[in-house]
Amino acid sequence: MEIATLCISLLSFFAALAAVIVPIVIFKKQRKYEAEKEEQARKEMAEMERKEAQAELDAIGIVPATGWGFTRMDLARVKLLKKKAGRW
Repeated sequence: MEIATLCISLLSFFAALAAVIVPIVIFKKQRKYEAEKEEQARKEMAEMERKEAQAELDAIGIVPATGWGFTRMDLARVKLLKKKAGRW
């Protein structure tokens, strides 16, 4: 009789322990999955920005080193686009 009571007590203890641990593990995995998803979205956004900057640079064409015929704003924009496109 005492052995059966002991087994039932141990079983209820482990069930209670599992009831606490399982949600914690699920919560941690969910947070990890969401963080990975956000990181992937951030990488995709950066790649899209790089491609847009590259396309805009291609549309502008070649800017001479002296910058004759371009305003300071144009040259600053080209410099920013080169930085975004990874050419700098």
